[in-house]
Amino acid sequence: SLVDSCIDNLSGEEAKSLSEALLELETEDKMKNTSNNTVEEKVVSGDVSTEPIEVTQQLDKVMTAETSVASNTQSPSQKTPLDLVAWSRLRVKSDPSSIPISALLSKRYLNVPISTSNKSNNVQLLGLAPIERHNRLKNVYGPNELEQPPERTLMSYIIEQFDDKLVRILLVVACVSAFFGLVELKEEMGEWGVHLIQPLVRRMTGKGSGDAESAPPTSSATWIASQVVQEAKNRLTVSGEGANVEGVSQSDGAHDVVFGVKHILEALVEPIVITTILIINALVGGYQSLNASKGISALKQMQAQKAVIRMHQEKRIISEDGIASVESAIDEVEVDASSLVPGDVVILTVGQKIPADVRLMSVSTSTFTVDEACLTGESDSVPKIPYKGDVQNDEEHNGHVMDDLNEIQEGVGSMGKHANGMLYGGTVITAGKGVGVVVRTGMDTEMGKIQRGVTEAASDENAHRTPLAIKLDEFGDTLTVVIGVICTAVWVASIPKFYDPTFKTPIEGAVYYAKVAVALGVAALPEGLPAVITLCLSLGTRRMAKRNVIVRKLQSVETLGCTSVICTDKTGTLTTNEMTAVSLVLLESDEEGGVLVAEHEVSGTSYSPIGTIKGVQHSSEIADNPKGSVSDVAAVASLCNDAIIVGYNEPKAASKTYERMGEPTEAALCVLTEKLGGKVSTESTAPQTLASANVNCWRADHPRQATLEFNRDRKSMSVLASNWSSSEGNRLLVKGAPNLLLERCTHAKCRDGTVVKLDGKLRRQIEQKTTELATRPLRCLALAIKETDHLEESLRTYSVDEADDCARHPLLSDPQNYAKIESGLTWVGMAGIKDPARPEVADSIIKCHGAGIRVIMITGDARDTAVAIARDVNILPPASSGDMIKAYEGREFFNKPESEQLQLLASPGNMVFCRAEPSDKQRLIKMLQSLGEIPAMTGDGVNDAPALQQASIGVAMGISGTEVSKEAADMVLADDNFSTIVAAVEEGRCIYANMQAFICFLISCNIGEIAAILISAVCGFPEPLSAMHLLWVNLVTDGPPATALGFNPPAPDVMSQKPRPSNEPIMTKFMACRYLVTGLYVGIATVGSFVGHYRSQGLTLRQLSSWGKCDQTWSPPDGVTCDSLFQGAGRELPQTLSLTVLVCMELFKALSAVSVDSSLLSVGPNQNPWLMIGVAVPFLLHIAVVYSSKLGLPGLAKSFGLVPLSLHDWKTALKWSAPILIVEEMLKAAGRHRTRMQSEEAKQIIV
Repeated sequence: SLVDSCIDNLSGEEAKSLSEALLELETEDKMKNTSNNTVEEKVVSGDVSTEPIEVTQQLDKVMTAETSVASNTQSPSQKTPLDLVAWSRLRVKSDPSSIPISALLSKRYLNVPISTSNKSNNVQLLGLAPIERHNRLKNVYGPNELEQPPERTLMSYIIEQFDDKLVRILLVVACVSAFFGLVELKEEMGEWGVHLIQPLVRRMTGKGSGDAESAPPTSSATWIASQVVQEAKNRLTVSGEGANVEGVSQSDGAHDVVFGVKHILEALVEPIVITTILIINALVGGYQSLNASKGISALKQMQAQKAVIRMHQEKRIISEDGIASVESAIDEVEVDASSLVPGDVVILTVGQKIPADVRLMSVSTSTFTVDEACLTGESDSVPKIPYKGDVQNDEEHNGHVMDDLNEIQEGVGSMGKHANGMLYGGTVITAGKGVGVVVRTGMDTEMGKIQRGVTEAASDENAHRTPLAIKLDEFGDTLTVVIGVICTAVWVASIPKFYDPTFKTPIEGAVYYAKVAVALGVAALPEGLPAVITLCLSLGTRRMAKRNVIVRKLQSVETLGCTSVICTDKTGTLTTNEMTAVSLVLLESDEEGGVLVAEHEVSGTSYSPIGTIKGVQHSSEIADNPKGSVSDVAAVASLCNDAIIVGYNEPKAASKTYERMGEPTEAALCVLTEKLGGKVSTESTAPQTLASANVNCWRADHPRQATLEFNRDRKSMSVLASNWSSSEGNRLLVKGAPNLLLERCTHAKCRDGTVVKLDGKLRRQIEQKTTELATRPLRCLALAIKETDHLEESLRTYSVDEADDCARHPLLSDPQNYAKIESGLTWVGMAGIKDPARPEVADSIIKCHGAGIRVIMITGDARDTAVAIARDVNILPPASSGDMIKAYEGREFFNKPESEQLQLLASPGNMVFCRAEPSDKQRLIKMLQSLGEIPAMTGDGVNDAPALQQASIGVAMGISGTEVSKEAADMVLADDNFSTIVAAVEEGRCIYANMQAFICFLISCNIGEIAAILISAVCGFPEPLSAMHLLWVNLVTDGPPATALGFNPPAPDVMSQKPRPSNEPIMTKFMACRYLVTGLYVGIATVGSFVGHYRSQGLTLRQLSSWGKCDQTWSPPDGVTCDSLFQGAGRELPQTLSLTVLVCMELFKALSAVSVDSSLLSVGPNQNPWLMIGVAVPFLLHIAVVYSSKLGLPGLAKSFGLVPLSLHDWKTALKWSAPILIVEEMLKAAGRHRTRMQSEEAKQIIV
């Protein structure tokens, strides 16, 4: 690295001296390294040593001074000096595409053996020797593979689900509850546990009855386990003879076992249920996380598995005369792509997947194109041209190719200054053959950079949790403090009662009231909240799937509700990604004998043939005037074309009735032909028939005899077609770039069929119209013909029947003759084509404006194209408004000071970024997040994966998107439509509102339970509810209604509200006060019904508050005992009554929770049918448990401590529970009044 930076910064004599020193180092290395090839050393050393100054000067021209070294994941240990020079040189240089080929192949870089022909001065790449490849693979570069992060198991994701504050709180409560349950279990089991343990202890210590088995022969765990099993059998088996086991009868043992199992379940039911719920929730969340973690593995699947390379070997041959000689042998062998190293010479053929980042050295065909859609997301194939490094003197870059080179290089950034000469790993060759040299492998490739970005973004994603997760953590913190304070306060307030005579010792009293405090904690905690949230999000994903949104990560459903910025791509998202001809330019004769250039608007979108051309009659004009220019336009558009439109009577995908096969631009011409008509008259409306009826007829009537393929020099394509009524020979049909095709035209045909000379005035009119179309902007294609009489003699009657290969014809065999053949043309028309905006997007953008969501369009297109589309879809104001627009090129924006960048991003209004690099998307997302925004990001290419992973919401395209982008995203659009994103935002806001409704419902219910226990504890009353009752209410009574609230319909004004702040709490201060009031009433009503029952038995409040001193300081009324009041059915009946009151109140509250502020009379529960079911089911379950003894299940009610209620009891329950509806309506009215006051204040501030 030091040597490299020195060469970059030195010049003149210093550079010359350093270069000579390096050459000496290389010479010494050649003498020592026996693996180097003799012939190769002679060739290379001769080339380099004869012109050291020129090589150094050439390097000085192409190298830029760089102060930082690119990150390297491979160790440079065990490298020879020459390897170290090449290794550092390759990694210091960040752009191998700009290095001249002569320098790239030299010892200073790749050290590729070459052979130069003396006659033609052409350089042949020989390939690396096997030993050299092995040395580079083992000691320098390592395998050509993407580094895979350690695979995580499902169990690791399950454990990760417990890293949540609310879940941890529930675990702590479960553990504390289990501890006190075991303490209580020990007290209730008494001596039974001792009877079970003592025999085991005797046997394991050898103090048994003298049996041979009493003393363990060894201390193995197997023996101990067998003794435990045997003792369990003795205890649980009842023989009927009443034999004693260690002094305990078997009948008594059976009774003890039943007693023990019952009390174990009763003591541990709370921790068991809580833990079970958390485990189920963790399983669901862990499975979801496992499915969402496969984005990086998809990158590896995109790599090529095999590659064909050249290998250079030297063989020692001894002749018959005994003279030894060395011969070079070049073999083309197939190897594993993972074994490629920089310097390998790769053979490139059509259809091949590029195995690494390769520098294109030469092509053997007229064109060489690559499909880079997996990297860029663009569907058009990219032409590739070898970059030699000396553009001015290279014949391959003269003329129009130089213009193409500049056009291709414009806007290129991270993928190299001369990306047109680079082939990137994972892309596919669509046309051509050639030879290339590997320059980057593994993590140094563009695919490796993307993987590194995905990994970094994933780590950032762990640091930036979703708004819902943050709010739940804050909620958990608040809940922990509140519960801790209340439970501690209750226990401390109960300290004087530790010495109550009811308890044998103060410690027993302390334990008792500690259990009361734990019961209070159980009442305060919404045990079912994690499961209900997961279920609600899952139900939201189902509803989104019906709107063409596939959700991959549950938390993203809620995050959509607070999305403040949508960063969207243009192609395929805002536009249809289906090129459409929207303008047809024809020449028409005027009344004065002149010629006018007339434009005709073409209606219709996508590849549907349904549409009209303004001013041109469908079918009739071609039928009435077959020699007019309209007929020739249809002929050129259909015949000079390899695309086809396919129609499906039953669409394959969402709204995809018509699809193209071929290039998008040619498909647009096919659709234009169908809109012109003239060849087929059909009344069928079936898409399969309408799709290509006229095109197929044109092609059947006029078979193609030869094709002059597209060439970037002339920018046109043409075909020879036969069987014309106007002539007996062939006609040449041409389409191409207007500026170049106009130069080769000498005449023009008018709409009525007259042919006029193409003079200067008419040329200027056509050029002016072309410029006008380009500024709108439209892609223009000129259409021209060449009649039979003007063709070369040999082409007039040329037929495929005579020569099945164009190579046999002297003119068609050489592409250099194509421009001459396509001269002397007749101009017939011009088509303006564009990728139109989706019709529904404009309204969706307006909807975003109303919802307070900004839209930022990020595209790689030119500024004019980007701004035009942005105006069409209402992202930017129309040009007629005169308003300033915020449209920046990527480089222009990021060259500004960072403070100015942040200021522009923070300013209100939409923005457009054009000529943007894929890496720019991730930078913009990070900047928006630093400003506190919640950005959603769309993408479809592999290089969009880091930005999708980085964004708060990553949205991938389901149709055009790659698997990598889909797996890195949070959700996938099944129809690639921006309007679907807006619909998903609306659904996300609705889901959050419903989630807030059921969370507040659960918390308000728990507040009521806390109030009930707190009031009874402070007043000294017996517990109106047991811990089992509280758990039943939290899970069964509250769970289904809370889940059903997730189906509440969206509010009518949900998309007219501004995005909620990401730091807004789930429960606002007003809502907290509101639910404290309702909770207080719930607590009073629950305790009131409990106390009311005892008052009806003749007890006073003072007596009830000292219930533990019954028969000590006070006596119950006549005919009543203390046990009948506070034990058995006497205690169970008032508890059943208070539980029923609590259940009824919470179900009434659920019915009232359909709307937060709207009255139950205006928005009734019938708006949500699921809520009716969610209320009915828990109520029926409660009745079933209460009356289970009458249903033949007496044990069920007994396990819950419940007894049947009379009609009078039900009247009492309704008397206490029904007023909750009045309380809710009063609080809703207060909420509506508060909202109106806030709205009026906001209006006054605006005024």
